Amino acid sequence: MAKARKADTPPPKRGNGRGSVRRLPSGRWQWRATVELPNGEVVRAAGTVDTKTEAEEALSRARTDAARGQFAVTPKTTVEEYVRAWHEVRQVGQAAKYTHGQKSLIETHIVPGLGKRRLATITPRDLEAFYAGLQHRDERREDTKGKPLGDSMKRQIHNLLHLAFSEAVRHGDLLRNPADVARPRYTRQAAQDDTVKAWTEEEAGKFYRVARQDRRGVVFCFMLATGMRIGETLGLRWENVDPDTGRIQIKEALVSLSGKAHRTTPKTARSRRTVTVGRDALAILREMPERVALDREAQGGKYVGSEAVFTTSRGLPILTDNVYKLMRALCEQAGVPYKGTHVLRHTYISIQGASGKPVEVLSAQVGHARASFTRDRYRTVFEEERGGLTLDLSALTRDSEREA
Repeated sequence: MAKARKADTPPPKRGNGRGSVRRLPSGRWQWRATVELPNGEVVRAAGTVDTKTEAEEALSRARTDAARGQFAVTPKTTVEEYVRAWHEVRQVGQAAKYTHGQKSLIETHIVPGLGKRRLATITPRDLEAFYAGLQHRDERREDTKGKPLGDSMKRQIHNLLHLAFSEAVRHGDLLRNPADVARPRYTRQAAQDDTVKAWTEEEAGKFYRVARQDRRGVVFCFMLATGMRIGETLGLRWENVDPDTGRIQIKEALVSLSGKAHRTTPKTARSRRTVTVGRDALAILREMPERVALDREAQGGKYVGSEAVFTTSRGLPILTDNVYKLMRALCEQAGVPYKGTHVLRHTYISIQGASGKPVEVLSAQVGHARASFTRDRYRTVFEEERGGLTLDLSALTRDSEREA
């Protein structure tokens, strides 16, 4: 049996802050550095990688990051420290709503559940126990507080941790990603969930007829006709709309962050797109200036005005938080089930798909990152589409006998 290889003799000192690189008995390479941050704090950073080149690069990166005041991972770094620092860097260039949502998951669930643990000690079993114990924590929701967190939220938390740990592995701060193995377990209820997320054509028609008569309800009609997201629709400005041709440039979205309107970039890279609308959607666009004129006359000195296409009676952009009550009321009036505003997007995709539109075309139209996501998450297969999909074997038998 071959003897374990001894660690290589550490190379000569490189000077203060230069750090060291050495080969371990396992054959992997360890790098260490003691660096001073711009605020005067002295921290120690270390990691283990596969090759000497990777170790030299990691050491150089640690010194560079320290000089820039960025975060350096040490053996004592906690999950809370790492994830918060990782998110601070990552949020640059991201959509504000997405960033806000990630921060909420970190502060509400990850920090209380795993925050005090050292990053290097987290195992797949730790994550599985963490996922199993996740509960609703919103103090404002007494009906759900303390109950097990839904599977969708658990997946979001898992995806966030997987991204953060992957970054730590890439930089040599972790040997492996514990989230590669651990997964949240689906509940029996989720496995049996067969809730239809889209309206049928009949239900969509009922809703459209009612909402079209409402001053603010036309926003929902526009979404149903185009498949656009609520934030994209409310964020439309006239400078990005050509009511003559129906061409719309979707460059931004209006979201609500802590009750305040905030303009941000679209959700994904493919969400930034140009679409051409027609018929009902185009008619709505061409009616809006007339509606604005009526609002201006009715409000008088109270009218404020803005560049938004869809506005309140005072001409201000409509806040996303303020549409759900109206949506519920219109659904009740139309006699269709209320499923949130996202049902409009689900319905658009499903009806278009049922009529034969290719899923890759629909995916590009609605701004999804992948066609597979559109198919798996948004395309409802209606019962009518599956009607009669049985094989008439007797007819096949008769045909074969005639050919014989």
